[in-house]
Amino acid sequence: MPATITLARQGCNAGMLQSTTPQVDAKPEEPAGQPRESGILAPLRVAVFRNIWFANLAGNLGTWAQSVAVAWVITAGHAGPVQVAMVQVASAAPLVLLSIATGVLADNYDKRKIMLAGQVVEMTGAVFLTALAFIGRLDPTLLILAVLWISLGSAITVPAWQSAVGEQVPHEMVGSAVLLNGVNYNVARAVGPALGGVMLSVLAPSWVFLLNTFSYVGLLFALWQWRHVLPERRLPPEGIREGMVAALRFTWNSTVTRLAMLRSFMFGFTASVIWALLPLVAREHPGGDAALYGYMLGTLGVGAIIGSVLVPRLRGAIGSSRLISVAAGTLSVMVALVAYGRTLEVMMPALGVAGACWIAALTEYNSNVQLLVPSWVKARALALYQTALFAGLASGSFLWGHLAASMSVSGAMLSSAIVMAITTMLAYHSQFPQLDAAAMKLVMWNRTHAPELVFNHEQGDVAMSIEYHIPAERVGQFVALADSLRRLRLRNGGRYWGMFRDLRDERVWREVLLVENWLQHLRMLDRMTLADKALIEQVRALHDGEEPPRITLSVTYQSIRYDDDRRDAGADV
Repeated sequence: MPATITLARQGCNAGMLQSTTPQVDAKPEEPAGQPRESGILAPLRVAVFRNIWFANLAGNLGTWAQSVAVAWVITAGHAGPVQVAMVQVASAAPLVLLSIATGVLADNYDKRKIMLAGQVVEMTGAVFLTALAFIGRLDPTLLILAVLWISLGSAITVPAWQSAVGEQVPHEMVGSAVLLNGVNYNVARAVGPALGGVMLSVLAPSWVFLLNTFSYVGLLFALWQWRHVLPERRLPPEGIREGMVAALRFTWNSTVTRLAMLRSFMFGFTASVIWALLPLVAREHPGGDAALYGYMLGTLGVGAIIGSVLVPRLRGAIGSSRLISVAAGTLSVMVALVAYGRTLEVMMPALGVAGACWIAALTEYNSNVQLLVPSWVKARALALYQTALFAGLASGSFLWGHLAASMSVSGAMLSSAIVMAITTMLAYHSQFPQLDAAAMKLVMWNRTHAPELVFNHEQGDVAMSIEYHIPAERVGQFVALADSLRRLRLRNGGRYWGMFRDLRDERVWREVLLVENWLQHLRMLDRMTLADKALIEQVRALHDGEEPPRITLSVTYQSIRYDDDRRDAGADV
């Protein structure tokens, strides 16, 4: 079956959608005194991570075995290309529509409880699928509904899972932990489909579904045993609407997130043809059966494992952004070979290289988001990136399925390969910024004194004005930094930003920022990173005055309550 249903299990997302190597184009210097990782296997010495990792491995094996059974049931039932592709759409749609909202929950609440809730939803969907299979009622429509159900649980789980690795192991082990999650996923991806194919050759699909259902038990138990200390929060959690608005504002002003979303959408749109039409490729091959489809998926998994090993060296040689382009360009050639290779001697090696290209591209997208986005919005940024990826997978699967129905499977795959090659060339010069990942660490910033005025802290705009005195010889430097300062303010929660020069004294410049309410103003202070602080200090260093830049804070009159006498007095005036 298409890969997206396997993404419904959080473990594969942790490996596939998370970085398998914590480095990007810019290699940050290691802070003085920070302990080095003791080795790639070091996180397995942490009991919590070890228990979850092994339980997740069993779960991933069950999920990949189930993916083969689902795809083969719908294909063997003589479903058309559109219905086959709709499995991919059903498994991707909840992740596209709900991930931002569940990302808000993951950034504001206990990730462990969110993951447990999502896993329970997934398991009930797996039970439903198994029951339908055993009673012989598993028609294509009900199968797609079961896939949709499981994917709903995945949409709850994934943002919390992706951003929770740092809470399971010490900070110095995070890189190795993420890499181990990638190994976990790719081992299961190589073995699981073959396991599913072998089981289908001797057992009914219902037994494969039952195996996957039981695979949830170990992971639920491991998550239940995990007791972690929640970070202290000085401010109340963000609401869903507030959190989504904050994420969209951040993304609009974040080069990293916008570029990851754009390029991953294009990649998912074109590369989805493999997952959407591979069951039909296996069926059309002479002697094709469920076992052959499982071997094809297993070959993709083996290629992904090899790709995970090669990615760090390739990144060091050509950089993260170039590696993405090379992977996508190579994948377009491999898709064409799978479409017209005809023999397994050509198709299988092409699938192996395709698996390496797939994991290389997704590793780099996720790596940039993981390392270059601050922690306060990390789950939401990963959810937005994932939404773009799955939107591409869903829309691409729908299109290629219709093309396969109207022309041929080979023709649809060739069309996808051509579009992939074109979009790769168009995006070749789009580079991720070379930032120091350590600069994304949140810092304690100067706190605003409690206001003396009594007003509603959750309603009414707050205006912030900062007055700088800039000598004529520094104006060029000041203006050059203004655009970066604008993006910083808007990215962290500002509604409006402007820089104004005084008409009577050309040395005076005023930065004006409008925020939704006082609570949002306090959140902006909590969201300050080392990189933000460095930029603000650059701007303030250009100020030439006896006193620091003068800061004034004002609140709209609409957030203040007036008694009747004062209101009447105002009316008399």
